[in-house]
Amino acid sequence: MISGLGLSTSHMFGPATARQRPRFRFLATAFLASIASGAVVSPAQAADQPHLTTVTTVRKNADGHPAKMLQFGVYRTEADAWVAWKAVVRRQPDMVADLVPRVSLQKPELPDSGFVLRAAPLPDLDPNFVCRRIVGGGGSCLVVDIAEQPTAATPATTPEDNDHNGVVTYSPDQSREMQEIERQAARLSRIAAIVPGNEARVDIGALKASRWNLCSLTFDDGPHPTVTPRILDILRVEGVRATFFPIGNVAIRHPRIIQRIVQEGHEVGNHSLTHPNMRTLTTEAQRAQIAETNRILAESGADPVLFRPPAGRWNSDTLAAVDQEKMSPALWNVDTRDWFTRDAGKIMAQLEATGTIGSVVLMHTTYNATAEALPRAIGLLRTRGCRFVTLSEWITSLNSLATPRIAQR
Repeated sequence: MISGLGLSTSHMFGPATARQRPRFRFLATAFLASIASGAVVSPAQAADQPHLTTVTTVRKNADGHPAKMLQFGVYRTEADAWVAWKAVVRRQPDMVADLVPRVSLQKPELPDSGFVLRAAPLPDLDPNFVCRRIVGGGGSCLVVDIAEQPTAATPATTPEDNDHNGVVTYSPDQSREMQEIERQAARLSRIAAIVPGNEARVDIGALKASRWNLCSLTFDDGPHPTVTPRILDILRVEGVRATFFPIGNVAIRHPRIIQRIVQEGHEVGNHSLTHPNMRTLTTEAQRAQIAETNRILAESGADPVLFRPPAGRWNSDTLAAVDQEKMSPALWNVDTRDWFTRDAGKIMAQLEATGTIGSVVLMHTTYNATAEALPRAIGLLRTRGCRFVTLSEWITSLNSLATPRIAQR
C-alpha cells in the first residue's frame, strides 16, 4: 500500500476498469448541495463570491462575423454555470448532444461580473433551430451574437495563444509556489517529491544496484488544437511515451486529441475541470473537479489514475478527494519554466541545469516554444542516461525499490 493514500500499486498503476473506479455521470451530490445551482444573479451579487479560473473562449465564424451561440444564463461562479449545464444535459440530453458548452466572464474587464453559460452548435447546425428544439422541450435559451474576445484568465500574450485553447497564464503567486515544489524535491525522498503523502524511501544504493535510469516527460494544460498534435508528432518520431494532464473543460472540446494520446501509448492524467486553486475548494468540490474530468476523459478512452493539482497547489482535502477517486496525486521535480519564458533557448538552459536521471519533467502542451525545444530536450536527457517511461511507470518502479517497512504500513 502507498502510505498516505491507502492505494496498492497494483490497483493504481495496473489496467484500471470500471469496477475498480466508479464513474460519476454527474457532479458529486454534496457538491451540488454546497453551491447555488443555476440561479441567475446580478453582477452585484456575483461580486460576493470568488470565481474559478476559466480557460474557455469563443470564436468568429469563417467569414469574420460574430459567432451565434446559445446562451443559458449568468451565474455567480464558474462552478454554478457548469452545474447548470449538467442540469440541462440531464433534462434534455438528446437536444444538447451536439452542443459544445463554454463558460466565460460576463464582462472580461470585470472579474466579479459573474459567469455566462453559452453553448456553440456544431458548424452544420442552425442555432435558431437548436434553440427552438430546446424551448419546445421545456428548456430555455437565447441565440446571441458573440464577438471573439479573450477571457480575463487567458489574455492574449503571444501569437500562439490567439485561440486560448487551454492556455493558462500563471500568476506571480503561482510562479513562486511552482518553483518551491522543485526546491523541495531536492530535500524530499524521490517518491515523496512526486507523490504527496507517500513516505516511502528508496536507498541510493538500491538505485545504483538496479541501474535505475528512468525519466518521465509530463505535459500540463490543454489540449491545444495545434501545439499538442505537434508535440505528439515529435514524441512518435523520438519513440518516447509521456504523460499528459489535460484540463477537463478544454478536453471536452478536443476529444480526438485525447483519443490520439491514448492510441499512441501515452498516459492521460487528470488536471481538474477548470484549473482552480484547489486549496480554496471544499473536499466535495475538489472531488467534483476530479470526478467530472475523469468522466470527460473516459468518453475519449482515457482512464486516469494520476491527478496533478493546478500549479501544484494541494492540501489535505485534495489528498482525501484523490483517495476517494481511487487515484494518486502527482507533481514533478524538474520545471522547465516554459510557462514563464515561452522561449525554446531558455527552456533548454533550464533543463541543462537541472535535468538528469530520475527527472520528472514539467512542460506544457500549449506553447510553441515547448514543441520547438522538445527534440533537443529528449536528446539531452538521453545523453545523460535517461530511459523514458510514463509517470505511472516511474512511480511504480520506485515503489518496487522502496523499503518494505514503509511500503507495508
